[in-house]
Amino acid sequence: MAKYHVTLKANLSDGELYWVADVAAKNEDDAMAAAEALFARQLEGAAEWSFTEADVERL
Repeated sequence: MAKYHVTLKANLSDGELYWVADVAAKNEDDAMAAAEALFARQLEGAAEWSFTEADVERL
């Protein structure tokens, strides 16, 4: 197994969401699936989330 740094992006109706995770997997497809599974588990505790970093730009 190799380590992968995976960035997933979802285009939502009101913005974009990025999920970045480091996973161990046999190949890139398995790495993406593992990152998606980690994100799905995090959704269960979404009420506990807080943002720790932000970048704000005036348009």
